[in-house]
Amino acid sequence: MTFDPLRITGQGRTALRLGEPMHVYDGEILLGVIDPVRLSRDGSEVRIERFVPSQHVRDDKRNFGPIVLLEVTMFLATHFRGVQLVSFSLNREIEMHGDGMQVAAARSKLLHSIGAEGITISPRPDSSIPGNFVVEGEWAYNPANLAALEECLLRERQSYRGPQPDSPQMPALRRWLRRLVSGGR
Repeated sequence: MTFDPLRITGQGRTALRLGEPMHVYDGEILLGVIDPVRLSRDGSEVRIERFVPSQHVRDDKRNFGPIVLLEVTMFLATHFRGVQLVSFSLNREIEMHGDGMQVAAARSKLLHSIGAEGITISPRPDSSIPGNFVVEGEWAYNPANLAALEECLLRERQSYRGPQPDSPQMPALRRWLRRLVSGGR
């Protein structure tokens, strides 16, 4: 994984046009595709509904959802100033992440932290796996919400990247790795 912000493109790594699927990359690694991306007639509202993870995301044990949601929201806010509202319908099957209600609560908390409103959690009746929920909410483009998004994204990027070489956690991580490589000596 790289330490750069995630990159969002259209198909074939072309510049994204509103209304087409969003391809989300970490460096050269495709994390997944947000499809479909619904756009209102006047172009002021975008609806994010479905994240289709790549095999890399399915194989990795980390939770990529928060960083993807925040990066995509920031991308829309900074690259498409005509977008005034981003609505979310977070309904991906969560069998790989544990208890459905805990995942729904975490998603709701994330949306609250960026200033989203009208957040609801409801059971997903058509789910092939019991215990799945849909979390919906709307994020309006305004100075307060943009500041909350920036703050939350900064924290999530730090968490996603792990300890940095100049962080307090790094010396302990280096000692642990040395012990592991040396066979515990």
